Amino acid sequence: MGQGTDIEIHIQRIEQLFDSLDPSPFREKSLDRDFEAYLLDCAGEHAGTESLRLVLHAPESLRPHAPDIESAIHAHFAFLLDLSERRARGRRRRYRGVVLMGFVVLAASLLLRRLIEGWQGSGGEILTEGLLVLGWVALWRPIEALLFDRHEAREERTQLQRLAGVPVEWRYRPG
Repeated sequence: MGQGTDIEIHIQRIEQLFDSLDPSPFREKSLDRDFEAYLLDCAGEHAGTESLRLVLHAPESLRPHAPDIESAIHAHFAFLLDLSERRARGRRRRYRGVVLMGFVVLAASLLLRRLIEGWQGSGGEILTEGLLVLGWVALWRPIEALLFDRHEAREERTQLQRLAGVPVEWRYRPG
């Protein structure tokens, strides 16, 4: 295995790799969802700095299709990477507004809290505490997205990038 990690797949037929519902020629087909998920899981188990190699154990009859299969695998993950990057850019644009709105709600709730702090009775106390909680809850999701979701999305893009260029080694067997 050397320095990298091998992801080993045993196949009998080309149809095992591609989505059977996709009517495109196999070079342009989407990968089978289970195959895609397996590759993503395997890539996710190893550090982003660790090199990967896809080892396909296949019958000799698939040898003529090997370059097209490799190209299709790389193109599939390159497409998913591009899609993921576009989604990330869209989320960044949306979250700027969401964070601003969260701070506006926090400021408004703190201002209202100050205005009614002097009210006597349990109703005023409940309302002031409720406004404080509302203000902080308004920031909860934007802060979660900025601090945690971005990290997960970056890891996903790293995995997709690795798979978009993963070296493919073929090991043929008779049959």
